[in-house]
Amino acid sequence: MTNHKKLEAWVQEWVELCQPDNVYWCDGSEEENQRLLDEMVAAGAAVKLNEEKRPGSYYFQSDPS
Repeated sequence: MTNHKKLEAWVQEWVELCQPDNVYWCDGSEEENQRLLDEMVAAGAAVKLNEEKRPGSYYFQSDPS
């Protein structure tokens, strides 16, 4: 989580109000970024582009609705 007590209290306030199923704290690491990209590709929300032509690039399309 974080050492920022006011931030933790603010998040807890919203958790109590909104009652989400879970809360995810991002750490901003490269591992986290890659895991999230892999999850989006697996779910069909993103397409990994040709690594030779577009290294490290993904295609995301907004929902037509």
